[in-house]
Amino acid sequence: MNNIAKKSSMLFFLVGLTLITLSGQLSAQNYSYLITASERHKVLFLDSSEQITREINANNTYDGWKLKSGNVLFTHRTGIDIVSPKNETVFQYKSEHEVYACQPLANGNIMVGECSAGRIIEIDRKGKIQKIVPLTYKVGGHTCFRGARKLKNGHYLVSHYGDKTVREYNSKGKVVAEFIRPHAVYAAQRLDNGETIVSDRFCISIYSKKGKLIWEFNTKDHPELGVYHLTGFQLLPNNEIVVCNWLGHKPYHKGIPLFRINRKKEITWTYKNAEATYSCTNIQLLKQ
Repeated sequence: MNNIAKKSSMLFFLVGLTLITLSGQLSAQNYSYLITASERHKVLFLDSSEQITREINANNTYDGWKLKSGNVLFTHRTGIDIVSPKNETVFQYKSEHEVYACQPLANGNIMVGECSAGRIIEIDRKGKIQKIVPLTYKVGGHTCFRGARKLKNGHYLVSHYGDKTVREYNSKGKVVAEFIRPHAVYAAQRLDNGETIVSDRFCISIYSKKGKLIWEFNTKDHPELGVYHLTGFQLLPNNEIVVCNWLGHKPYHKGIPLFRINRKKEITWTYKNAEATYSCTNIQLLKQ
């Protein structure tokens, strides 16, 4: 082998080694999160070294967001609150119904999922209802739905827990798509490419833009996770998915409350401190 060939071979080797190293760093990358912990009645902030750095009292909280202002929006048993970085309440909406979902909207309003009323509402920052979207379901009341998200096109993805079905509604409340699962569904997310990620009790599934199941991670194949019920999740910048494992009401089932998976269906990270979080219900990636 001449010198040029040797140099070329070494160059390709170093490039390949660099890519492998970067890939390993990407898979092992740590993130910080906002977590709603329903059984601890807390919103928790988990830093990249897996330490809880902040706690907010939040009775039976199931959904939460850190806002651009630094304030934190979250649900509690029958309403939503917004608190400041000093944990001072700056906004409240009290509902007569169970509330499990909320979302800050681009126009400054807030979407609220009133589960036991079987409806989505949008309220302004004075607490006045600006829009009501009645939902279609067979099983209502406490198990009507859990997760709900308004999409960029004005549609809504609603996870009808009792019906084991995620329904997509248009802006007028008409059902335009369904994703039917074998187990109770909890959350759904629409990706920019049109695909939809769904969590049910045991699976994280991805559907194509046309509604075809194209990928699935079944936790029954991973008993080491101790899954009792998958709840909220989020797609991360490296294309992994971080997932919450709800460990039930007291007494808590043994299991790993948070884990990440990649598209090869490999578990790339676990958070094992269930005593700190108890049952996790939703999660938001915080900016690094």
